[in-house]
Amino acid sequence: MSSTTVTQPSWAKQSSSIPASSSSGPSKAAASAKPKQASSGSWVGLGVSATLSRALVLRGFKIPTPIQRTTLPSTLATPPRDVLGMARTGSGKTLAYIIPLLQRLATSTSTAVGPKALILCPTRELALQILRVGKDLGRGKGKEGGGSAIKWALIMGGDSLDAQFEMLCSQPDVIIATPGRLLHLVVEMNYDMRSIEMVIYDEADRLFEMGFEVQLHE
Repeated sequence: MSSTTVTQPSWAKQSSSIPASSSSGPSKAAASAKPKQASSGSWVGLGVSATLSRALVLRGFKIPTPIQRTTLPSTLATPPRDVLGMARTGSGKTLAYIIPLLQRLATSTSTAVGPKALILCPTRELALQILRVGKDLGRGKGKEGGGSAIKWALIMGGDSLDAQFEMLCSQPDVIIATPGRLLHLVVEMNYDMRSIEMVIYDEADRLFEMGFEVQLHE
């Protein structure tokens, strides 16, 4: 079992998100903000846009998995709510957060310059896998109304620092990174990340097990 956390940074405009948890009953505020449940067999019924729903079906993802049915109503809500999800490998966790990420980028009205989403993960292999999934599903899906394509930056150890400097300077929409290398670049470049609206910790349990706790806090 591994865990994935989807959250909003403290400086994000919509800072009143309510954590979604199945361990205890919702508060009155949570109950009032809880999105209306729809058909569990329908992407659109969970709040996924028609464009993304078609893309998912064309790629063979015809029915949402349990982790997707559980988390999407919260991450696609207005405003979105923080989520901590735990599920086995192969359960569809990556799509569970890539879908709301892509949908929010497509509909964003933010004029802030800089990245809008950050995905932190423990290994190169996982970072590459996330990039493949994101690029495939997000192909040709920039801002609604004919905006530019989504720009991705892959920041991880073992690759050229100069190339990664250039990636960050190109103002990517999404950064996928391992914590150590990202922190190094942020410090060296004095890189401003206040434009980020969505933060994802993929395999959060492994991030802590591998000793990244200090970097995550920083």
